This record gives sequence, C-alpha cells and structure tokens, in this order.
Amino acid sequence: MLKRLTFTASALSIAAAFVQPAFAQDAGPDSAAAADTASEGLGDIVVTATKRETSAQSTPIAMTVATGEELSKAGVADVNAISNIAPTVNIAQNNANTMITIRGVSSRDYSETGDPAVAVSVDNFYLQRGFALNAAMFDVERIEVLRGPQGTLYGRNATAGAVNIATIKPTDDWKLDAAAEIGNYGTLNFDVGATVPVSDTLSFRFAGTRKTHEGYRDNPGLKDGDDGNVTGGRVHALWTPTSRLSILVTGEMTRVDGVGAVSKGIPYADVNDDGSLDIGSSKKFELNNQGYTHIRTKAVRTAISYDMDFATLSFFGGYQKSTLNRDNDQDGGTTYTYGFQQNEGVKDQNYELRLSSNNKTGFTWQVGGYFFKETDALDTFFQVHGDAGTTPFNFYTFDYDVGSKSKAVFAQVAYDLTDQLKAEAGIRYTKDNKSQVGYNDIAGTYSTLDNHYSGDQITWHFGLNYQATPDNLIYAKVDKGYKAGGYTTNNSFGPETIIAYEVGTKNRFFNNALQVNLSAFLYDYSDLQTQQEDPETALVYTLNAGKARVKGAELETMWLVTPDTKIDANVAWLDAKYTDFCEVTADTCPAASDLSGNRLVQAPEWTLSAGIQHDFHLLGGTLTPRVQTRYQTKTYFTFYNTAAEQMGAYWKSDAQITYTPDNGPFSITAYVRNIENKTILTANAEAGYAGGYLLQFAPPRTYGARLSYSF
Repeated sequence: MLKRLTFTASALSIAAAFVQPAFAQDAGPDSAAAADTASEGLGDIVVTATKRETSAQSTPIAMTVATGEELSKAGVADVNAISNIAPTVNIAQNNANTMITIRGVSSRDYSETGDPAVAVSVDNFYLQRGFALNAAMFDVERIEVLRGPQGTLYGRNATAGAVNIATIKPTDDWKLDAAAEIGNYGTLNFDVGATVPVSDTLSFRFAGTRKTHEGYRDNPGLKDGDDGNVTGGRVHALWTPTSRLSILVTGEMTRVDGVGAVSKGIPYADVNDDGSLDIGSSKKFELNNQGYTHIRTKAVRTAISYDMDFATLSFFGGYQKSTLNRDNDQDGGTTYTYGFQQNEGVKDQNYELRLSSNNKTGFTWQVGGYFFKETDALDTFFQVHGDAGTTPFNFYTFDYDVGSKSKAVFAQVAYDLTDQLKAEAGIRYTKDNKSQVGYNDIAGTYSTLDNHYSGDQITWHFGLNYQATPDNLIYAKVDKGYKAGGYTTNNSFGPETIIAYEVGTKNRFFNNALQVNLSAFLYDYSDLQTQQEDPETALVYTLNAGKARVKGAELETMWLVTPDTKIDANVAWLDAKYTDFCEVTADTCPAASDLSGNRLVQAPEWTLSAGIQHDFHLLGGTLTPRVQTRYQTKTYFTFYNTAAEQMGAYWKSDAQITYTPDNGPFSITAYVRNIENKTILTANAEAGYAGGYLLQFAPPRTYGARLSYSF
C-alpha cells in the first residue's frame, strides 16, 4: 500500500509540473474556447489569516478554506467534522471534549488546567475549553484551517495551527437563507438566517439552528448514546455611522442536550493474539449507567473598526459563559458500576486592540495588545454506582476554582524588497498566570490545593515571499510557537515549544482553471507536554517528555477540467516521531521505557483525499453529483504505539447529488456519508481500572436530503 501511495504522490507532482506544456501542445480551437469559457476559473476566497483581508492564494500560509455552502454539503455542523473538509486534520473525542491534531501536533490534556494546541476562534473570539467546541456552528460564512505554528499573530496554544470560524455578517441588502434536512437516525435539522437593513447605517443579521438525531449506539435498557440535540441563536447588529467607523455587536446562545458521547469497554480477554482488539459491534453494546450531557453557552462580542487614513484601529472583545454538566458510564460495560460526573462553569474574556497600516505595498505593519482571562468553577466526581435509586459513592472528588490570565503585545512588519520579493518579520511577548485553589478527596485521602503558575515567552516569525507572477507564489518561513506550562492536580509542568521551518508554493494555471499548492515542513519540537494516565487509578499527569521531530509534505490540487467538471486531489506525507522520550514515571531510562522512535499521537504517515463533481444541465436546472473519498494509514491514540491502541488504515467515502433550478431560489441535495459504514475510532486508551480499553466511535453511515432556500 505504501508503494502505491508513494507512486500516487509522485504521479500527482509530475502531473502538476508538466500539465501546462502538455495542455499547450494539445490545445486547439476547442481547447481555447473552453479556456475562454472558464476564464473566471476557480475564483478566490478572501481570508483574514494574517489579521488582514487577503486572498487565500496570495497568503503565504498552508491553509484549507471552506465556504458555508461547502460546509453544509460536507456535513460540517460542529468542530468534530472539520476533518471532512481538511484532510490533514485529525479529530479525537474524549467524552464531551474535542481534541484537534494538525500535522501530528496536538494536546491530549482536556482537563480544566490543560490548554489546546490549536487556537480555535469564532469571529476573533478565542475558545479555550474543549467542550465549548461542541456547540453548534451555524450561519457560517467560511472556515479557515491554518496549518503550522501561528505564535506571532495568534499567540500561545497555536503550536499546531489555528481554526478561524467566520459567521455571516449584516449587509445593506435584504437576504433570507433557510434549510431543512431529514435523514436516517431520525435526523431533523433546521437552519435559518435573515439580513434586515433598517437604515443606511444600521443592519441586523438574525440566525438560528436546531439539529437533532437519535443515538448511533444502541445501549439496551438505556437511552441510545452518541445522539444529537443542539439549539442555537445569534443576532448581529452592524452600525456604520460614518464611512470610517464600523461597530458590530453580537449576542449568541447555544445549548446541547441528550445522552452525549458514550464509550465501549473492551476487556483484556478480547485482545487478539497479535495485540489488536476484538471490538465486536460498535452499534450495540451494554452499559449500566445512564449518561447525560448538558452544555450551555452565552456570549456577547464586539468588533469596532475605525479608518484613520494611514492605518485602521480595530478592537475585538467579548465575554462568554459556558457550563457543562454531564455523567457517563466510565467503564464502558456492565462488569463495573463506575461513573464520571463533571460540572463546570467557565467564564471567558478576550480583548485585542490592533493598529494596522492601510497601504498594501512598500512598508506595511501592524501592532497590538491582547488580554485573555478565564475562570472555571469545577465540581467533579469519579463515582461507584449502586442499585437504581441509591446515592452513588464518590470515590474521587475534585472541587476547584481554576483561573488563567494571558497578556501579550505583538508586532509584525513586511517590506517590499522588490516588486516581487517581500520580507516579513514578527514578534510577540506573552505573560501567563494560572491558579488552582480547592481540594480533592482521592479514595479517602483529603488534600487542599493552592497551585500557581507564572511564565512568559517570546515567539517570532521570519519569512520571504516571492510573487513570481500574479498567479504563482513561492514562500519560505521560520516560526516559533509555544504552549503555556501549568500543572495538574498531581504535578506541575513547563511550556512546550516548536521551531517550524516551511517552504511552499501556491499556483494557478490555465486562466485560473488549475490550482496546485505544495508545502514542505520540518518541526523541532521540545518539551512536549504529554498526558499520562495511571491505568490503575485513572489519575492523569501532564509532563514534559523530551523532544520530537516532525517533517512532512502536502500537495493540494484542484482542477476545473471544463466549466462543468471539477476534480480535487490532496496528498500528505508525515513523519512525526519522538526523538527523546522516556516514561517520566521511571527514574532512569531503561530500554523497556524508552519510547524514542515512536510516532506521535494521531499522526498518520499518509493521508490521501480526492473528489470529482460534474454539472449536468437538464430538467430546467443543474444536476451536480459529487463523490469524494479519504484514506489514511494507521494512527496511534497513545505514545505507546501498541497494536491495541491504534486505528488501522481505512477509506471513508461520501457521495451527494444536488439539483438547482435555473430560475429558482432553492436547491435540494441528497447525500450519503461513510458509504463503507466503516467503524472509525475517535478515542482508544487502556483503562486498567475498567479491566481493558475504552473506545469511542465516529458516526456510522448516514444518509438524508437537504432542501436549501436563498433569497
């Protein structure tokens, strides 16, 4: 299989390099006419990846960008589904928490004191907690997935990259968007958005969503697990009293209810001779503790922009309150009666003030300051349940008030050395403070905690960008990113850092009909924060574990073969391994605990995706079928790289067909996702206290139809 994938990657690279002369050689009158017809080509998307508005193809960052329409068709309703449109992104789920991996870099610490490795933000508001990512994404204009450290403009906790979610904003025009979807597992989804201008200077955008589906897991005697029950609402108010001043105020509420995620326990007796797991059915398994998940978020955000001629002054700020109340069957079966009840009340504040030069050429610059504050009131219990109706016994109790503050100042400049060559440099200073005050009771041992952490870090960026032609960009850069240090209930740890070297090129050929983007990178990864769980006690430690080296290459292509036919194909190769790593629980490093050479978590060596679609003009409209597939080699869920804690290589394919009438404001799409009905794991780790391994699963095969209306 490796040889076949290597050949595929090489073939695509060769095709990209030689397609232009070959096309020119075969070009005739028909070819020229087709080129003229497709002169608009693939078009481009405006992004804000560099905190400025630029076109995606002229931005020297490896990124995947998807519009709201593309997200809807791909079934991306929350952060968990981003891998549907970004093949080099891997998503893991641990109970209610979402963990994102980009290029093999991730954070496995989903606790109240942990930090993510991917900076996720909605309209410039940073989301810290993993469970808050599960709130619905709705009325989205686009998503930008930035690959590689973004430490200068995005700051701490962007060692792997960043995900920017931009919602649809008010405009001067009336607009109505609505969609209804029905599918298997009782799926019923409704989305609506309306832009209402009330004057020349004031406009509103109202949006709402309601998404439900029955559980994918049949747990006899209990409600089905892995269900969906999401409600969300948002209102934007945009006031532009002058041509210079813009004020946007946003209010948003979301709620998630139902059983939520469930785990299946695989006992040690079901470990095969080769070390792999006999998973059995992923759709029906018994549990003895009824789980539930309730997430509530309320947010107010503000974005103010003032044009000062020479520069634009921007302010982004907001406040979000998020609560999580959940319980689950913590052993994944009926042999034990363990449960894990988690209650958190999180309050986040984000503020950024930025001054950016308005000139596009010559010397450009931006400077700013950033402030983040979070408090979390946590009350969590590891429980042993008795008979129905009896009070559970709290085997472990964790009762903390957790706080986090981060302050930063940053600057980034660029200078045109020539008409085609530009140099960039950036620097950021960040100061972090964390605290944890409270107590825990672990199997009868009572302890008070008064933990504090303080640290600072300087991150930087240097780059050279060569715009060879308006359609061909070559870039090289080096970046430093970091993730803040901190502590767990049991220990403290320091920050981790990445020095990332990357070269890339973004290209358009044939009147924007062919897009070929290529990047190669090398990361020196130091003081990795690894989360190590004691399988006997379930207590979690986060520790700095040596070094790793990550190297890889990514090829992304998109070809508008004719005005009606589009093909996309992406290939990524990744070599992400620990170069210095011993289990920190060992005093020395004997061969038995030396994990050097093991692959990083969720870092497949090869990832391949491809899709094709074609417009058929018939029935008074356009009928567009599309098929797409994604392949990845095996991945490991823990740094031990055991056969038991892995996901084998797999294919996952989707298909859809959309009909859009020529003169109608609606479209209808029928779809099927995960055609193979492949059992795909999103979590897999040993749990000695449960007598085996705990697994979570991605959705099985789903299908349905979606009716969309836009006026």
